Amino acid sequence: MTQFFKDKRKLMMMTIFVLVVLVACSSPRDPETGKVYAEKLIGLDTSFGSQLSLGWFDGIVVWPIAQLINLIAQYSDAGVGIIVVTLLLQFVTAAFTIKSQVSAQRMQMIQPELQKIQNKYAGKTDDRSKMMQAQEMQQLYSKYKINPFGTILVTFLQFPIILGVYQATQRAQAVVEGSFLNINLTETPMWGIQNGQWVYIVIFLLMALFQFISMKFPQWMQKYREKHSNVKRKDYANPKQGNGMANSMNMMMYVSLAMICVFAINWPLSMSFYWLISSLARVIQNIVIQKFFIKDTI
Repeated sequence: MTQFFKDKRKLMMMTIFVLVVLVACSSPRDPETGKVYAEKLIGLDTSFGSQLSLGWFDGIVVWPIAQLINLIAQYSDAGVGIIVVTLLLQFVTAAFTIKSQVSAQRMQMIQPELQKIQNKYAGKTDDRSKMMQAQEMQQLYSKYKINPFGTILVTFLQFPIILGVYQATQRAQAVVEGSFLNINLTETPMWGIQNGQWVYIVIFLLMALFQFISMKFPQWMQKYREKHSNVKRKDYANPKQGNGMANSMNMMMYVSLAMICVFAINWPLSMSFYWLISSLARVIQNIVIQKFFIKDTI
């Protein structure tokens, strides 16, 4: 299991690296003028075929997202368009993310029993002991219906969506030519900091705050459930040894949050807006998960 988390960290770092490379290689803006290339701009009259000719990702992912933003912005503004599209994307991916988060929550709930198994085979490096440990851990996962590999699918699902939204919010005509409450969503938080525009700074800080809350919320809810539950939790873990798996998961969370902040401060404010709304949606989703999917079975 430890090897799984090591491989997962490598997978996440590789995915983030690919994301950065793809973003750098597919910027829709002219580096000299800073304006979106004419052929990259997506308006309501932009055909699917014209974007598909630029590449499958432009046609299948970017074009629909940009057109939804344009369509909704007709009746409101660019910011509302991004809000609605973000919520729609969260709803569409909910079937995958909810299952993943339920597994993650149950994984936290069985930490004491996992620690008991790890302590049982601590220091044993022979093949038979490794096989027995793996079997006991697999039986524990089966007992509580946990798929430790389920979050890998969600990881691969999230990054194409982020890249699609990044491209769409830069190329959607409603965003390029419009605003949200008189805020230009094409400027970056770094531009706002350099020019003393406090609104940009506030949106960026709120995004970082709610990203942190959405990531830590499941842990907080688990502690709350343990504190107020009438069912006493089996405590097999040795507190002096600490919980290596929990520390590994926390490290992944902090690295992910840091990377998002690094991207967001240099990306158009529309992306900070997207991440802010999506983090709020995840908090609500976690409340639903805690209420209807997570049971006090430990």
